[in-house]
Parts: sequence; C-alpha cells; structure tokens
Amino acid sequence: MVDTLAHAVISFIFYHSFPSKTVWLAILFGILPDLLSWTIFAFYNIFTRGKLGQPNLKEIPKWVYSLYNYTHSLFVFLLIAFFVYALNGEIPIYLWAWPLHILIDIPTHSRKFLPTPFLWPFSDWKFPGISWSVRWFFISYWVVLIVSLLFILW
Repeated sequence: MVDTLAHAVISFIFYHSFPSKTVWLAILFGILPDLLSWTIFAFYNIFTRGKLGQPNLKEIPKWVYSLYNYTHSLFVFLLIAFFVYALNGEIPIYLWAWPLHILIDIPTHSRKFLPTPFLWPFSDWKFPGISWSVRWFFISYWVVLIVSLLFILW
C-alpha cells in the first residue's frame, strides 16, 4: 500500500500544473496498476482470511500474478493506448501516468519480491531492482517525494 501511495504522490508531482480534473485522473491512472492487482488481492485477503499486510508469496493466488502481469506490462498499456487513440483520435495526457507507474516500478522492485513484468507477455525477464524493504532506499525515496511536494506547494 505504501508503494501505491507513492505512485499517487508521483502522479501529483508530475501533473500538479494541469487542471484539477486532469490531476485527479492522472492520480487514478498512476495507481491503477496496483488497484487492479494488489488492492483487489488485499480486499480478497481481508474478506476470505481476515488479514491484511505483506503476504507470504506462497499464499498469493495465481490470478493475482495474472492481474499483475496485465497491469504492469508496457505492451498491454500500448495496446490499450492504441485503442484509446483509435476511438478518440488522441491519448489523454493523464493516461501516461500508467506507464509512468510501470517505469518507476522497474527499478524499485527486486526480483525476490514482486518484480515488474514490464515485458510481459513477450518476455519473463525482470530487472534486478531495489526492494522497498531496504531501509535506506525506502527512507531516501520518501524524502525525495516529500521534498518535491514541499517545493511544489511552496
């Protein structure tokens, strides 16, 4: 959930100068990959197992990984962007918060826990990023986000 919150903050940082509606839609699309995979699993866990928190990897159902593959793939995003463009004649600026999410996840997820399947379905290769559980990384990441927010609000 901390990762999802970080994506909301990053989306705000990137889109804060746009009209309010665009900012909110960018935040939505910036957290959408996690909403459509891990947030669904979090609710599933609460209602079926009565618990919340970091799950044991062996307890995560395969359907969660399938959702994660779809929502964290640059190729899936490109396919959806193509259809949006075909229907609207343009790709709304806020939609680009989705691949921004993926690009940020690539180096910020380790291969040991939730590596980002950004090349799925064409490749299973995943970047050997840094895990959120690494204390210095977690702290420095949030310091950068908070300083950026303060700079924008100032």
